[in-house]
Amino acid sequence: AIELQDSTSDAYCNLGILEYVAGNVESAFDCFRQALKHDQRHWESHYNLGNLYFDTGQHGPARVHYEVAAEIEEEFRNVHFNLGLVLALEGEYAPAVAALERFRDLAPEEEAAAAEELLDALRASKAHAEARRSPD
Repeated sequence: AIELQDSTSDAYCNLGILEYVAGNVESAFDCFRQALKHDQRHWESHYNLGNLYFDTGQHGPARVHYEVAAEIEEEFRNVHFNLGLVLALEGEYAPAVAALERFRDLAPEEEAAAAEELLDALRASKAHAEARRSPD
C-alpha cells in the first residue's frame, strides 16, 4: 500500500502498530510520524503516538497527541480516557475530570460505571490538592 501510495497514512499507522507489538519502539515512532507526514489529521496516528509517548514516560508529548486526536475524532472514547490519565498525572485535575466525563458519556454502561469510580477518586484528589493550596 505504501509503494502504491494507497491509503499511505493508514498503512504506516498499521505498520507502526506491528512494530510496537514486535518491540521495535523507535521504528513504531517513525511509522506514526511517516503517517502524519502524509496526513497531519490522521487521528489514529496521533492516538498511537500519544500511547507511545505515554508508555515511555513522556507525558507532555502524549498529551499533545491525545488532544489532537480528540479534536479530530471526538467520538473515540479511549482517547478521552487516556487524555484524562495523562492530565491527572500532570496534576491538571479539572481538565482530567472533563476528559474522563467525556469518556464516561461515550462508554458502554459497564465501562461508564468503572469510569465513575475513577472520577470519584480524581475529584477527591482535586479537592485534596485545592485544600493543600488554600491559605487556611
